[in-house]
Amino acid sequence: MISPGSRRSAYQYVPPDDGTLYFDEKHVDGSEYKGPLTTTASVVRGVTAFAAVAGKLNIPGDKMLGLAKFFLSIGVPGSTKDLFNQIDALSCLESNRQVEVTTVFGSAAPPLTVNLVQASSYDKNTPVLENQELQFDTENNIHYLDILPLKIDVGKYTLEFEISLHDPENLNIYATGGRANALAFLTGTIKVDKAQIGVFDSDAESAATMQKLDLSQDNRISLAANHLQMMRLTFQLVTPLGHNFKPHQVFLKLRHESKVEHIFALESSARQFKIILDFLGLVEKFYYLSGRYEIELAIGDAAMENSFLRVLGYVDLDLPEPPEKASRPPPQPVDPYSRFGPKPEISHIFRSPEKRPPEELSFAFLALTLVPLVGFLIGLLRLGVNFKGFPSSSVPALFSILFHAGIAAVLLLYGLFWLKLDLFTTLKALGLLGVFLIFVGHRTLSHLASTSAKLKTN
Repeated sequence: MISPGSRRSAYQYVPPDDGTLYFDEKHVDGSEYKGPLTTTASVVRGVTAFAAVAGKLNIPGDKMLGLAKFFLSIGVPGSTKDLFNQIDALSCLESNRQVEVTTVFGSAAPPLTVNLVQASSYDKNTPVLENQELQFDTENNIHYLDILPLKIDVGKYTLEFEISLHDPENLNIYATGGRANALAFLTGTIKVDKAQIGVFDSDAESAATMQKLDLSQDNRISLAANHLQMMRLTFQLVTPLGHNFKPHQVFLKLRHESKVEHIFALESSARQFKIILDFLGLVEKFYYLSGRYEIELAIGDAAMENSFLRVLGYVDLDLPEPPEKASRPPPQPVDPYSRFGPKPEISHIFRSPEKRPPEELSFAFLALTLVPLVGFLIGLLRLGVNFKGFPSSSVPALFSILFHAGIAAVLLLYGLFWLKLDLFTTLKALGLLGVFLIFVGHRTLSHLASTSAKLKTN
């Protein structure tokens, strides 16, 4: 712990579990909290400045490497001040040449050897490879190991590396950080072998008739079962070297026609994966839903290059009727994008038209509707209607013509309303014609009234 006397605070050394080292500020009073990045950068700058004055400080290499890991693991800080502290601290470490194969800023490392001390299976923790020296590629500046001749199987492995410098004088300049561990996946194609599926009675499992499955092809099987029967699925997973493979995820899914899904995990036993579904014990879980169930098999692992989710076929289940208090299937989630898809076609059958009267009767009715019009015309002739009262002057005659044309336009508008126009359009046009008729009609009637008054005076 380093305590500056000018401030009532303390720098606390914190060693995490992942190999990174940093300093954090321990509160003593209400002073402003700086955070581990600023605090660690201040310590690195102070130690570097002190080393420049003292000439040399004997600080263990793993401690300096832990500080470098801390600054590199932060990424890009959220403020410019933290970014400056990060780069400044790394530049101090760069000047002191604390490296692990490369320096913290990626500068070229001195001549060294990278040795794979041990490669162990992650699950079994058994070593499969020991003491292998990595070859160096001068063009790409990388160390590599050709594992193809070593016959290492597919799986997850823990690798332990050790770096040794060629020149003993560099031991006082560079810090390699000791042994470093890494997690690696060796991938490959897994073969699904001896896959079989079948339905059998609960008391005759040994006599079950199994169907072979070829998962390399898109072949689908068809099964039928009732609630007194069982369904069995078995298969093996084999690595390229012929060993059994246990993936991270193996699931069997049954999906009903109503989109209700049921997922079952498969366990490995006796060098194979096996699952037996007893439909009698699953009727409540299946909500007593009879019908077709789609069978899907999902196998996945980070080391398996051919992980898949494949439809094996379907099984028609005949389950008993649900009791009154049986639980109902949960509502299925609605796809939010389904409303943008095609809508179902609307099919509508119009009712047959009603029976109409004979054509002769329709024409007779039309003739009867024209009788009042004919009578009106005959009445006009009997009364001696003439155009003697029509204005002779140009302006009154023009208004009279416009007045009669407006009346004809109203009659034409009625006819159009009967044939094609709607009510609102007709009312708008009728309103405009009404204003026009009021104006020209008033002028026409005023002229007729003045003419009649003059005749009476004379």
